[in-house]
Formats: sequence, C-alpha cells, structure tokens
Amino acid sequence: MKKLIFIVAILVSSLSFGAGGHPLKNEITNKLILDLSKIDLQKNHQDFVVVNFYISSGEIEITDITGTQKELVQKVKSKLSALKIQQAYEEGTLYRYKFTFEKI
Repeated sequence: MKKLIFIVAILVSSLSFGAGGHPLKNEITNKLILDLSKIDLQKNHQDFVVVNFYISSGEIEITDITGTQKELVQKVKSKLSALKIQQAYEEGTLYRYKFTFEKI
C-alpha cells in the first residue's frame, strides 16, 4: 500500500527577517501540502529545505533555496512559487524559512 506523506511536520523555523512572521508561517503551512510518497525520507537524518523569499503582489519570489534532497527542493520550490498569499505583508522584507520533513 502506497502511503501518502504530507508536510504535517513542517517545522518552519521562522527565521524570518522582518516582522509578522507568524501569520505568514500559518498561511504557508496551511497551503503547502506535498505528496512525498515517492521520496525516500531519511530515518537517521532530518531532511529539510531552506528557502529565502520575498512577497510581491501576493506572490512568493524565491531568491535562494537549498535542501538535503533535490526532489524535496523541487517540490517545495514548485509549490511555493504557485501559492497566492492572501494577507498583506511588507514588500521588500526577506523571509527565511526552514521546512523539515518526517515520515509519519
């Protein structure tokens, strides 16, 4: 049986540069759901993706993204780029989030 693994364990280390990181963290974690069933997450090491981004006109503009697995980085990058942010956040503020992944 294939198990669908979703990012429920997104530990968004809101190393947010700028104010108002918590409402943004909540909005992103509520919208960012990935199917990780085809990705082999590590048991002994924590898999993660770190992303730096700005918000402009309700869209996320990624400036830098890195992680432990290329597939994870691609999935997070693709999903974040497609998200529409509903609340207003300061444009020009750099946000840095770390998403961690666990097998459930």
